[in-house]
Amino acid sequence: MRQIMKGIFLVYSHISAGSGAGRAWAMRTQNMQGSTRLSGLLLMICAVTLVSCATTRVTDVWKDEAYKGKVQKTIVIMVAKTPEMRDLFEGRFVAELRARGNSAIQSYKIVPFEQLPEKELVKSRIKSAGADSVLVSRLVGSKTVQAYMPGKMHTVPGAYYGWGTYYEIVFVDYGYTDDMELSYIETNLYDIATEKLIWSAQSKTERTEGQQQLINTFIDIILKKLSSDKIIQ
Repeated sequence: MRQIMKGIFLVYSHISAGSGAGRAWAMRTQNMQGSTRLSGLLLMICAVTLVSCATTRVTDVWKDEAYKGKVQKTIVIMVAKTPEMRDLFEGRFVAELRARGNSAIQSYKIVPFEQLPEKELVKSRIKSAGADSVLVSRLVGSKTVQAYMPGKMHTVPGAYYGWGTYYEIVFVDYGYTDDMELSYIETNLYDIATEKLIWSAQSKTERTEGQQQLINTFIDIILKKLSSDKIIQ
């Protein structure tokens, strides 16, 4: 428990058609357009899928191979600057864990935000909750980078057939750069009985969506990884 609490309190202390030839050419063009549209549609679907999956990415994972079995009752702690953010994160994470059969508990239900700095109190509450594990997520870093947002692709000849239409596209659907904030989050899972680290993950989140969606995406990715590592159902 000393090791678990050390990790938690270290953090709190630093608190995505004319001639035949012409007619033949027109038919080939129509066929090509149809094929191009289909290819474009497939590319769009792939792009949307990739963007929706790429908001959060796990960059590094460690697991104690000696640990056997699955955690059954986990206390979730989100190290946050505000109680509202903590409650939002923990509530969502616990709901998803319970849906997987884990009798998870939000830490805010046993330790109020203002009491988190009280080490011995938190230590006692964690033990008395009857949990077998504690999961701690915290922000370890963030930075702003410039990302290029490409212009729209159009079918050929289609929108490119006339000079006027193409000219409008050039000056309306052009690409641009924009700032993107990246957040780096560390998530550790400890065994309460042995006080040892069971599992740890480093992740990178692109903050391109609303707060609730970012939290949902992050939690979904972390839970899938925990499941694939056979730590949870």
